Amino acid sequence: MLDFRKLIQQIEKVGVEGLPTALSKKETLEAGEAAYKSALANQEVFVEKLEQNRAWTWWPTAIPLEPIDKNIMVGSNSADQAVTVVAVDGSQIMPSHHEIHTCFLLNIGSAVISYGIKAPPILDTEPRLFHTDDDLYPLVDRRRMHIDELYVSLERQMLELEKLVELSLQSLLRGAPVVALVDGSLIPWSVEKMPGGYIETYLKRMSEALDKLHDAGVPLFGYLSNSRSGDVVNDLRVYICPYENSHCRDHCGQLNEEDFPCSKIWPLSDRHLVANSLKYGERTAAFLSGASVTKLMAADHRMCFAYFNVGNEVARIEFPRWMLEHKDLLDSALVAVKAQVKKGMGYPVCLAEAHNLAVIKGGDRQRFFELVARQLVQLGLKPVKLSAKESKKRNSFI
Repeated sequence: MLDFRKLIQQIEKVGVEGLPTALSKKETLEAGEAAYKSALANQEVFVEKLEQNRAWTWWPTAIPLEPIDKNIMVGSNSADQAVTVVAVDGSQIMPSHHEIHTCFLLNIGSAVISYGIKAPPILDTEPRLFHTDDDLYPLVDRRRMHIDELYVSLERQMLELEKLVELSLQSLLRGAPVVALVDGSLIPWSVEKMPGGYIETYLKRMSEALDKLHDAGVPLFGYLSNSRSGDVVNDLRVYICPYENSHCRDHCGQLNEEDFPCSKIWPLSDRHLVANSLKYGERTAAFLSGASVTKLMAADHRMCFAYFNVGNEVARIEFPRWMLEHKDLLDSALVAVKAQVKKGMGYPVCLAEAHNLAVIKGGDRQRFFELVARQLVQLGLKPVKLSAKESKKRNSFI
């Protein structure tokens, strides 16, 4: 339990001690905007310097796939188009050896909402329980691994994608174009921390799911609200590097990052960088992500991103590279996203519905383990009791 009497004294320092930081952020933003403006005006130099120095930087750099000097207005003449929007989100109950039985639960919320056609919305939730030895000790590279939060999170993300594909293909039967949405990034950043065999299997499953959407012509977006990504800022750090070759190790290997010459525009997020230059309904040029894991994916499936002014914020939109080859499809799908944000008063309504269906509340977690305990008692499989630690947490006697 928090002692707010002690905490309030620390809270009172937040504004005072944060003032220098706020002023520093303002200077960083101004420097970043100046560098961005210069890069737009010298596009060829910017792109050439990125290409020459990509191998030497300590951070991944994104590749511009469209001219960066002009923002792109997303079409508005088809705002009332018939469309079906499909969205998924997920949550989880982690395994705990302090509980009655070791198991974990993935819960996928999904929403299918059509506009311009007569078709009822579908709002559903699908819980999936994992409790066998194969679930809890999966075989990876011929070795049994102990699952952790990273593993469960990755499995949840894959289950979300597979469910999204299933619903999207079914929704095509409604007779309107389909747009598929997930909450958050499409780039499987954390999979690189897993063993090689798992990475290979995971990316294969992901590729199979993306192939189905590609073959069906269903656009897929990862929607990131309030994104902290800094891919474009990383590009600009290369652009403003004072050295002829941006070889980070050779020139700055003995420095703290805040002392790098390029750090006058760091830390800064891309959305803050481009916010003042994007009008409502405009997006930036598309960039190919430089994340190392995306380089293991098929060329058509490598993830791209752009920043999109949806009215109340600049959102980061991620999508597979194949969508850039179908500009009309990309444009009409972004129109649907913009309409979703408007209907949801600041956030895509379909994603909001999926999230509300997926979320697992504290009471749900306790009831879940109570049901597991009841089943074990009925079967007489094992003594049913919590660990001493969990029991004391729930039944303090002081």
